[in-house]
Amino acid sequence: MSSFSPTSAVRKTCHQWISSNKSTVSIKNASLTKFANEITKSILSNKSLEVTEWDADNWHYTGVNYQKKNFDNDEYYELMRMERVALYILTLDAINFCFWPISTTISDNNHIIKNGLEYEHLAIALRKIAEEDDDCQQEERSDGSCSIPFFIHAAKSYALCPTNLAALTPSKLHTMIQPHLPPSSQEDDVLIEYELPNIEVRCKLLNELGNGLIEKHNGSALRMISKAYNSADLLVGIILETFPGFRDCVLWDNTTSTSESCDWELSKTHPSVVHFYKRAQIAVSDIWAALGKGKSSSRSENTPASLQICQFNDMQKVTTFPDYRVPQILRHVGCLEYNSSLSKMVDEQVEIQKSSIDEVSIRAGTVIAVEEIVKKVKEIISSSETETDGNKSQNELQVLADDVSAVTIDWYLWQQGEKLDRMGKLGPHHRTRTTFY
Repeated sequence: MSSFSPTSAVRKTCHQWISSNKSTVSIKNASLTKFANEITKSILSNKSLEVTEWDADNWHYTGVNYQKKNFDNDEYYELMRMERVALYILTLDAINFCFWPISTTISDNNHIIKNGLEYEHLAIALRKIAEEDDDCQQEERSDGSCSIPFFIHAAKSYALCPTNLAALTPSKLHTMIQPHLPPSSQEDDVLIEYELPNIEVRCKLLNELGNGLIEKHNGSALRMISKAYNSADLLVGIILETFPGFRDCVLWDNTTSTSESCDWELSKTHPSVVHFYKRAQIAVSDIWAALGKGKSSSRSENTPASLQICQFNDMQKVTTFPDYRVPQILRHVGCLEYNSSLSKMVDEQVEIQKSSIDEVSIRAGTVIAVEEIVKKVKEIISSSETETDGNKSQNELQVLADDVSAVTIDWYLWQQGEKLDRMGKLGPHHRTRTTFY
């Protein structure tokens, strides 16, 4: 593995872009400070940043019903459950992008047809698929001579095991997912349908996921994760090395984007590359949230090291996940300001070209704005006087400050943005056809 740090590259290149004369987005420091103060006030009054836990809404697969009766070894059972959850997360984040680009059409009854698919629909559908063999007899260990977790493989009955992902076809993927999506509904003259768009592209990415795990990690998600040695940054890099479909970066010359032809090895050092890695970083964060976050404090000293491989010790290195929802709310509160041309395009819901100056500017601005919010919130909490914060000791304040990161702020912003958007209180988000978010 090279010394390339993907999370450092994201911060550095996004800062360079937003500071350049190319950017069509600017960061408003006064609004950032105001917003950071609002977030800090919420943290201090609630004793935490109010963020919904990863599986709180029952959208995600956790293996909670995975049958333990088939195992005589608790460690092996737990690793098998973790393998299944990790595969679910990788599958979800491999195809978690761009649900909106279904052109509205007119049905035979003169109804407008729209796609109502959202993230939670995909997450729930994949959860139901993952649960289908929770009570099946599991296969024996493939190689008892190997140390845990290297012999951990999901059973072939598990729909999301690497061999099944590698063999998927678009028609089979559609057959798997469609029965678990909501049925069509009608609102006035609008027919709402739930279809997974670009299914051929998504199938190709799942094939790549399965083949990458088989060819480079012995067909095991946990083996891949173990190679990161509890480093989130290193695991992001391993994912990028293994699965080309996660390589979310843009190579620019002075006039036009050439991202499609960007050589991976060249991209790591080329001065004109802007790095984002939204899906790779969110996959690592999801793995941490599902299988690592909060686990270290609850484990005894005798807990096997194999069960701690998702307890990443450098989550502060992970950046925000630059997509469409986070910049939407940052613009809403005034932290991001678009130039007049870009504002008009976003407000009129005009599609913005992938890897264009405008799209890169929105995403780079999002990364740096969140970095500044994290910095300001930490500073405000750490400098708070214990006398003015009730019963909070300096140590308690420090714990609150330590919990603030780009990941937790991203989750907070995303959840707030989802809530406000459904209430109709946010303006439009930018629209870009992309496999990266």
